[in-house]
Amino acid sequence: MKEQTIYIVKLWIRPEACERFFDWLNTSHFADVVALPGFLWGRSYALEEAGEDGWPAHMMMYGIESREALESYFNSDAPAGFTQERIDLGLDDDLRFERFIGVPGKVLRSSNAT
Repeated sequence: MKEQTIYIVKLWIRPEACERFFDWLNTSHFADVVALPGFLWGRSYALEEAGEDGWPAHMMMYGIESREALESYFNSDAPAGFTQERIDLGLDDDLRFERFIGVPGKVLRSSNAT
C-alpha cells in the first residue's frame, strides 16, 4: 500500500464572512470533501497568525490515499462544484487560498521518541 499524500489548504477569511464560511464548512463542505473517493480523513485548524490585513488564518489538512487519487480529484467536477458553492454563498471574494501538497518522504524522529 502506498503512503498517504497530504493536501493542505491554508486560507484567510474576511472577518465579516467568518460566520457564513464556518456554517458552510461545518454543515456540508468538510464532510462532502472527506466523502470523496481517495480522501481518508480531514482536520481543520485555526492558525495563530493572521494575515497582514488582519484576516484570520485557517488551515484544512486532508489525508489522501495517493498522489494519483489527489490528481483524480483535481480532474473531477468536484473542485468546480465547490467553487460554485462559494460563489452562490457570496464567499468567493471573502477568502484567499494557498494550497500545498505533501508526498511521503523520510521520517525523522526525535531522539526522545519511544
